Amino acid sequence: RQWVWYDVAGAVCANGTPTGIGVNLGQDDRVVVYMSGGGTCLNEGCTAGTPSMRRDGGFGAAELGECVAGRCDGSITFPSTSLFDPAAAINPFSGATYVFIPNCTGDYYVGDTEHEFRGWTAHFRGWRNQGLFASELAASFPGASRVILAGGSAGSVGAMLNYWRWVEAFPDSRVDLVSDSFAMVSDDGPQWRYDLHNPQAPPGCATCATDYRTIYGFNSNLAPDSRIAVIDSEDNWTLDLVTGYTYTPGLEALQGTLDGFPNLKYHVANGSAHVLLQYTMNSDSVDSVTQACRDGRRVNERHDLSEFLAAMQDDDLEWQSFSCLPRDPPRCEGP
Repeated sequence: RQWVWYDVAGAVCANGTPTGIGVNLGQDDRVVVYMSGGGTCLNEGCTAGTPSMRRDGGFGAAELGECVAGRCDGSITFPSTSLFDPAAAINPFSGATYVFIPNCTGDYYVGDTEHEFRGWTAHFRGWRNQGLFASELAASFPGASRVILAGGSAGSVGAMLNYWRWVEAFPDSRVDLVSDSFAMVSDDGPQWRYDLHNPQAPPGCATCATDYRTIYGFNSNLAPDSRIAVIDSEDNWTLDLVTGYTYTPGLEALQGTLDGFPNLKYHVANGSAHVLLQYTMNSDSVDSVTQACRDGRRVNERHDLSEFLAAMQDDDLEWQSFSCLPRDPPRCEGP
């Protein structure tokens, strides 16, 4: 249960320095792969992004140590009783091996090119890195019963668009997906297809190059025996800023599309938390409060994120979506 850094041959950060993955060896045969969030290079100065995504830094053993200590460059702080606490009883993934993939290429994990800036060359190789990481882990854990690919913020985009790669890398394992706090709410972005990165789309998804919203159906059909969870907040102000304050209406509209995929469920929490997996899994910050009828009266029901993810992991036949976003209130018979 100690985090150990492993360099992966050929993997590089945006500044061209070698990088790799952090691994926390567990007791059971599941593997949780987390793609971290953080800033992305979105302009010619590459000033949008954290230091590890620019030329003045990379990501290796020292940076992983900073993350574990709670000072992570991309704001992942490994709090207790969250996804990053593999010993917490409330964590449905406790006991699994954990893998941490840093967001150090500045391209939402989908870039595949080099770009000349003034005085330095940016290596947008997030797409290529994913292939190296998946191959390395498949060779290291050939007996994995289940792989859970998760990602927060920019990592959520990367997980959705690289899911196919992990399904191919682990043909004898079930590969689930948890997409956290960056849903595909519009056809063209927002901004995650920045041309500077030469962004790639999953092979076989002909529509993904023009409408990323179609990735949900593609992933659902890709591994129909697996489960996909989309988690987010009703007032995700971080992404509202990115989209010009249209993210919440887009997320609300997206729910109707997601309802059409039987192996996909969503959990939309009250509040404004960004990257729910960074929070304690049963805190008010990540709860979804919905309305139901009890004894002829309309009442509020609270749904913990931990219970939602546990139902996903346990293959609960009653696993269902929860959302606090506006819906028709239930009709209750009674006074």
